Amino acid sequence: MVLMETFYLSHGAPTLAIDETAPARQFFKSWQQSVYKEKPSSILVISAHWETEPTVNVVDRNDTIHDFHGFPKPLYQ
Repeated sequence: MVLMETFYLSHGAPTLAIDETAPARQFFKSWQQSVYKEKPSSILVISAHWETEPTVNVVDRNDTIHDFHGFPKPLYQ
């Protein structure tokens, strides 16, 4: 088993996912390419946004939950 480093990343505003002019978006894009040379086999996400049962979820692929409104249409796709 190969142990990888642990990182804490605050997600910031949802628009960072689509705003190419945001400095934080450029940082995240370059960081992703430099940190992981290989695709990780799993990712642990801890979120304060999860308010329903079950509180622990183990799946191969999770559905996207949009817990916001009033943003540009691409954020809902």
